[in-house]
Amino acid sequence: MSLVLVTDDSASNREFLATIMEHEGWEVVEAGDGLEALAMAVERTPDLVLLDIQMPGADGYSTVAAMRQHPALAETPIFAITAYAMEGDPQKGLDAGFTGYLTKPLTRRRLLAAIGALS
Repeated sequence: MSLVLVTDDSASNREFLATIMEHEGWEVVEAGDGLEALAMAVERTPDLVLLDIQMPGADGYSTVAAMRQHPALAETPIFAITAYAMEGDPQKGLDAGFTGYLTKPLTRRRLLAAIGALS
């Protein structure tokens, strides 16, 4: 079973993503902010990270940058899950180290298509 780390400061957003991923057979761990996500990722080495950008404390940009500094996480697929949908935002996310950039509101279909494109 593959492990996914779902990080969002909104419990309802985490629940939505976790439910989808569990239904697809993933083991899910959750974090409520970037610092917690970084610690959990270093400890558990997930196969996939779904990471909100706008969070208190360490935002998604600083969190993905820190994750990319760890050898075990350097190649881990990390998807931004965000409400930032202005022109240029997706490229900014990719330049920051995200593997993919998915805007909210997110659908199950779009999430699974993005993850499926990794294989």
